[in-house]
Amino acid sequence: MTILNIGSRRPTTIAAPPPDWKVSARCRAEDVDAEDFFTTARAGQRRARGACVQCPVIVECLRQTRAHDDGTYRWGIGGGLDGLQRRALELEEWLGNRPNLEMARLLVSAAWLGRLARLRSSCGSLDGMVRALRGDGLMVDVVTVRVAVWWSGGQAPRVAWRGDTRSLRAVVGGELLEDVLRLRERGARYTDIAAWMGVPRDTGVRALKDVLAGLEAEEAS
Repeated sequence: MTILNIGSRRPTTIAAPPPDWKVSARCRAEDVDAEDFFTTARAGQRRARGACVQCPVIVECLRQTRAHDDGTYRWGIGGGLDGLQRRALELEEWLGNRPNLEMARLLVSAAWLGRLARLRSSCGSLDGMVRALRGDGLMVDVVTVRVAVWWSGGQAPRVAWRGDTRSLRAVVGGELLEDVLRLRERGARYTDIAAWMGVPRDTGVRALKDVLAGLEAEEAS
């Protein structure tokens, strides 16, 4: 939209459109190999994630990537997350857990990335990391911290990764059961829920089937 300057009769723009965020994307740099974002090789994926974590528009990229993800098929690294992580994030949102991506971006900034890495080593779960970061004065939640850990190259499983000696089946049948049932009601597949839990697919699917089969047997008896 323009108006005419009465004195000069030259058009004056009063609201220029915002620049395309993609021009600032780290993956456009000459030293970044675009193939790394679509490879299944771990080394290439690590390089892609390393570029993403340095990217000033990682938040915008993740939002756009997710907007174009297919319902069941996702490929490559986009917005700093691989396909399984983006699927897990979708299931988090099915449960009402929406990340604060700007806060997650802060956690992988130069000022906080070292602290995040130390907490990944010292805390045994996402819940433990949340408690520690809140003690630092940050208003964070589990799914926001989970995205930050993914961006920094960690696994961020929904199950505790230290100090919990229970089997995965016991965890699924315990504190995760309510969420698992809600996700199944929404139509999530076993493989989707295994991705949400952040565990190996075959191990997760087996634990889920065992627990849910046991519940069906109890209801039938």
